[in-house]
Amino acid sequence: MTDTTTTPGPRGGGTAADGEHGGAHTGAHDDPVRRDVVASMQRLTTESQRVAQAFAGQQGLGHIDLEALLHVMQAEQRGDPVTSGRLGDLLGVTSGAATGVIDRLERAGHVHRSRDDADRRRVLVHYSEAARAVAGQFFGPLGRLSATVMDQFDAAELRTVQRFLADMSVAMAEHARSTGDRTAAASAAGASAPTPDSPTAPGAAR
Repeated sequence: MTDTTTTPGPRGGGTAADGEHGGAHTGAHDDPVRRDVVASMQRLTTESQRVAQAFAGQQGLGHIDLEALLHVMQAEQRGDPVTSGRLGDLLGVTSGAATGVIDRLERAGHVHRSRDDADRRRVLVHYSEAARAVAGQFFGPLGRLSATVMDQFDAAELRTVQRFLADMSVAMAEHARSTGDRTAAASAAGASAPTPDSPTAPGAAR
């Protein structure tokens, strides 16, 4: 939860490179350097998930609670606190479900709500100081380890790493969005398809 380059992801899943591992792209298998990059990204993802799960277990957080907390923290760091509606969009849940997540986090002392000074109708969700202290204690050692690793690279190398990770994050987000769109479309099609007993089904009894 601290501002390090190794802040873990909240949910299970692979990296943007896993598509190559699954055969969507053969370049990683043909090029040993790319193959090593893919393997390293997969290891980083696995270890990040282990760290995230350890923190979530310690704090009694579910996967979606941890993901919400990360979004709240990141929005706060950008100086643009998130609203409950925006948080629902980021989580891919309804506004009612997002409110339930925020309620749980608020009861646990991780977040608090406030009215937007510019628009009193908007309710903003903030990362609490208590949560910041807890996260700092848990992730502080990881931040120091990350700094030690980064000290081994010069500024130009770090910029290349940052650009690579940023582009991979965009690729992952694009894939997640397209997968979600396809899932939603399939669900809608399934819901609207006539059943054998439906009056509109071919061959249905009249």
